[in-house]
Amino acid sequence: MSKEKQYIPTSNTFTSRYNGPSPEIMTPQQTALRNSILESRPRTGLSGPFGPWLAVPSIAGPSQELGRIVRYGTSLSMRESELVILLTGAKFKSEAEFDIHVGEAMRAGIGLDVINKIPRGSLISQKGSKEGIDNVEFSLENVKEYMIPLLKKEIDNEGKGDLQRDIPIVLFTAELLETNTVSDETYATTKQMLGGDDSVLVEIIAIVGYYAYVAYTLNVFRIPSSSSS
Repeated sequence: MSKEKQYIPTSNTFTSRYNGPSPEIMTPQQTALRNSILESRPRTGLSGPFGPWLAVPSIAGPSQELGRIVRYGTSLSMRESELVILLTGAKFKSEAEFDIHVGEAMRAGIGLDVINKIPRGSLISQKGSKEGIDNVEFSLENVKEYMIPLLKKEIDNEGKGDLQRDIPIVLFTAELLETNTVSDETYATTKQMLGGDDSVLVEIIAIVGYYAYVAYTLNVFRIPSSSSS
């Protein structure tokens, strides 16, 4: 199988700096919160940022709830949400976040051809690889050049997604991630294409903000995508 047709995780060899408090030393509050997270995440458990967050229950609790809302409680489809999350992971060079969400994105109907064309630049795990898309840094222009054509092709040829929604969501997200805001034109165009309601933009921004927070946590504590506790 060609590289274009497969995804190879890059973070599963990371050695964690910190996985959070071990169960035997947790306070009752931490234990209760840990059990709540495990019950709500039977497939993935305490993978990702949840272990480190448990060190501060007053942060972990609201973080878990916000994550649930931005993941499952917005008007965006799972496909649309995963496009936003993958772009955020790419921008922040969060290899674990990207690795974790590739599978989720595929289940939501995003093809590997599209995923493999999201610009991520040189990654820690690749030690400055100079080959192809691996060395293309994240930017709005590079998203337009490398990712958008494959996304359009997927929508046109395979009937996945919605051209009138996927493209403006990706472009809005990429511009926000690159510039920390969006232009008046992008704001107005995206709002119009997504039904004329500002609340959809609030949702996109919330997803970006939450997964930027997740990315920082995963990056600093060097959490591998396979991590769970």
